[in-house]
Amino acid sequence: LEQMRTSPYIFLHDYPIHPGRAVCSPVFGRQYYGRRNEIAQLLEVPTRLETIRESKLYQREPIRTEAFFVSGKGGSGKSHLVNKCGDFLSTQGWLVVGEKFERGHQHNSQDIVCSLFEKIVKKLVKLKAGSQQDSEYSQLAAKTLSDSLGAARLCALVEYLPSIRDLITEAEFDATQANSIESNLSHWKLVSLLTCFINALLKLDRPMILILDDLQW
Repeated sequence: LEQMRTSPYIFLHDYPIHPGRAVCSPVFGRQYYGRRNEIAQLLEVPTRLETIRESKLYQREPIRTEAFFVSGKGGSGKSHLVNKCGDFLSTQGWLVVGEKFERGHQHNSQDIVCSLFEKIVKKLVKLKAGSQQDSEYSQLAAKTLSDSLGAARLCALVEYLPSIRDLITEAEFDATQANSIESNLSHWKLVSLLTCFINALLKLDRPMILILDDLQW
């Protein structure tokens, strides 16, 4: 409450200006209030990347990826801000997936990242039953992953991303190759496989945003 009194600008409120005085009016509900500058900053990045993707430059340049960090005081609405922007971009055709670190838990960063990638696969599986465009994208994603990673590497990833079996049919897994890559991958081998995984999806005609929330924990 003291922060709201002394630094109201850090919270998600609009401040209607009345003659001779400024009134703080916190409004909670479905409408998202305030943070115009921050929203513009966040959306500037995907807007720029989308412009490049739609231009002729996209055919000549490598895949563009950028990292964006949002910081601020606890409880000021950082997660809400990012999630609202993510919800909007989802309606614009972006594939938006997020994972969250929880306060007070001992985290294994590998588990969190694998959970994030598992959510990507689950979203691709869900798109199978969506519109014709979504279904075609899901099928193309499955084929691209299968072609880019190969059966052996896909079999190795299934241990970490089990929903791969729901995305790619069993027929595309060659059981004879399953043992060609050890099941307990080293950290760097797993990083390499996940990098190949995400690079394969980024080649498709749908941009993507990955969100790691509360990274400080």
